[in-house]
Amino acid sequence: MKFSLKIFFSTAILIASLTVIASANKKGGDLRYAHLQKAKSLDANVWTATNAAHIMRQIYDPLVWQPEPGKFIPGLATEWKIEKNGTEFTFQLRKDVKFHDGTPFDAKAMKFTLDRIADPATRSLQSSRLGPYEKTEILDSHKIKVYFKQPWHIFMSNLSEVALAPASPAAVDKMGEKYPLYPVGTGPFKVKEWPDDTTVILENNRAYDWAPSFLNHSGPAYLDTITYKFIEEKSTRLIAFENNEFDIMDGLPSEDYQRIKEDDDFVLKSFVVPGLPQVMNINVSQGPTKELAVRQAMLYAIDEDMMVNLIFFGASPAAKGPLSSGSWAYYDGVEDLYPYDPAKAREILEEAGWKDTNGDGIREKDGKNLIVRHVTKGDYKNRKPAEFYQAQLKEVGIDAVVEAMAYEATARRYADNAYEMARLGYALFDAHDTFYLPFHSSQVEGGGQFNRSRVIDPKIDDLISKGVAETDIEKRYEIYKELQMYVMEQALFLPSYEVTFSHVHYPYVKDLKVDLLGREYFYDVYLDKK
Repeated sequence: MKFSLKIFFSTAILIASLTVIASANKKGGDLRYAHLQKAKSLDANVWTATNAAHIMRQIYDPLVWQPEPGKFIPGLATEWKIEKNGTEFTFQLRKDVKFHDGTPFDAKAMKFTLDRIADPATRSLQSSRLGPYEKTEILDSHKIKVYFKQPWHIFMSNLSEVALAPASPAAVDKMGEKYPLYPVGTGPFKVKEWPDDTTVILENNRAYDWAPSFLNHSGPAYLDTITYKFIEEKSTRLIAFENNEFDIMDGLPSEDYQRIKEDDDFVLKSFVVPGLPQVMNINVSQGPTKELAVRQAMLYAIDEDMMVNLIFFGASPAAKGPLSSGSWAYYDGVEDLYPYDPAKAREILEEAGWKDTNGDGIREKDGKNLIVRHVTKGDYKNRKPAEFYQAQLKEVGIDAVVEAMAYEATARRYADNAYEMARLGYALFDAHDTFYLPFHSSQVEGGGQFNRSRVIDPKIDDLISKGVAETDIEKRYEIYKELQMYVMEQALFLPSYEVTFSHVHYPYVKDLKVDLLGREYFYDVYLDKK
């Protein structure tokens, strides 16, 4: 027996020692990230940029986590109750959490966050996530009840994203205009500094001790810092990465996708992002695109499959409808609605009275040329598809004038209704927001003005309302199936490509995971440079 006990205790000590060594090997490290787009704001409650959200994911924690579609587990909320057909949500909050500035996370902070998002004065681009929000009531120091004027069953899903994650009231008040670059959340990393306008450094939040159960450890994250360097020129970004100036990069150039994928020196991961794929909204409120015939002809005139193969070398799938194929409610029936058929496009335009009477290649009607202004961003992934479609539309007699510019300039043009075609695309898990933002009548002038088709259609509004009110997942799917078909029949946009988030890193970057939108969890990551 003594001999057995000796073996037992010796083995236990060995295992404990190995565990300590393994844990020690995972601690520390400075991760260098070559990021494709400069973050203009890290205020998750106000800003919507998809790429900036990858950084926000490290800074903020949500009330609930969604590790799998429809599965919610405790985050900053430990318990919750949904009552009165999804119009009242009660949350018990954790009592041991502090913001990065040392102030407590409590019911007051959560009420402040939701009220701030809903306040029109904030001009939050995330306000639609709160839908028919009425108020937040403080029940005690760490308990709240959120009220909605109508059923809002997707609230739990929206809560799992960074958009509704709590922010420090004290920091928002103290930082003022500087807050968007120095946000204060409760996440495993916090903003340390901006050494220059192309670099932001996050540092370990050593007080962090409330990680979700689906991650691999407890306590603070392993990494000491994460340095994001914004390098928007794709070749420069890749060269720097291959020279090992960085440990990880995103925005892999499409032309290098296959080469990197086949190279054992790198680890490449790609995800088709759910939500609205990159599309080119067609403005139905003015000009020739008010006519359904013109819009339908435009859809028959383009070949999105050829476009993605020539421009993206197959790294990004062609979009076919208003939902990406990575979305849970995607209906593949939309794929057969508008096959590439320029002859049919010409026939539709002829029947609608658009004819090329002077032989210049551009159709006219009532003395006006068939011209559409296509306002888009000037980066490769938006400008090149626009130019490709410009050439194809010209083949059927449509003069698509591409006006490529900075994002801020496009936003002004969209707000001023000075366009016939506009770009849009974003990552969203639930199908409701994917339809509500670009197609609901309230979003033409309200919210973030993401209804760039400027469509006001009672049928669309009604289906969107039915979809969000329905709790049965199969019935919701049927509603969104009908919406997909109807939106395509109305030809409200030209499909472009599905957003595929790809990041590539060296093999020594260990335990990297992503959320349902492809955004990294760096909490478990460590560097194993042997």
